Amino acid sequence: MKRVKTGIKGIDDMSQGGFPDRTVSLIRGPTGSAKSLFGLQFIEKGVRSGEKGLFLSIEEGRENMRRAVESFDLDWKIYENGHAYMIDYGEIRRGEGEDMLIHFTDIQEFLDNFLDNENIKRLVIDSISAISLYYSSPEKLRKNLFEFCRFLKDKDVVTVLISENEKPGSGLEGFVTDSVLNLGYENFNGEFRRTIKITKMRFTKHDPYKHPFLIMNEGIDVSLDEIIR
Repeated sequence: MKRVKTGIKGIDDMSQGGFPDRTVSLIRGPTGSAKSLFGLQFIEKGVRSGEKGLFLSIEEGRENMRRAVESFDLDWKIYENGHAYMIDYGEIRRGEGEDMLIHFTDIQEFLDNFLDNENIKRLVIDSISAISLYYSSPEKLRKNLFEFCRFLKDKDVVTVLISENEKPGSGLEGFVTDSVLNLGYENFNGEFRRTIKITKMRFTKHDPYKHPFLIMNEGIDVSLDEIIR
């Protein structure tokens, strides 16, 4: 099976070479666990491999995302020279005078032509927790999320969905996605450590253990030789 490398040190070794092609993966964790950084690295790796990417921000503005990129040794210029796109979807909604509550149909309508016209191969949506707030019941959320994921799989893209653990619907996303990577920011004996664990990845004999990781200048660096129990 074709694999799409994440470009994150340690992750590809945990997953037989990266995400399976044309799948939808969920990255979830609490605030401060480096979820957005994961997505940014994933997009930049694609550019270095000749693949266009789209980082669709639902909550954070473009300027805040630029600062996040430039605080690491990541390249903001890829979003200015057309090799990748950084889009503030909330700003689009405000510009059109739309209600700020967003549902998956809105996102799908926006992506349908954009992904094809711009030949996007990697997609990050940060975060779907904000979209979950639109839904009045878990049943409606599950139905629409399932349909949205099916739409993404029909496109020739590899998708990363980002979600907050504590937001509504966090359990449902894992049910309908192909892969689930849990990021943690936990207190171990008085020391806060960031961790990552692959809890699900279809078509893959993945590493099942929880590993710590550091945030270096170049981004996430997973310590595969250490297991946290």
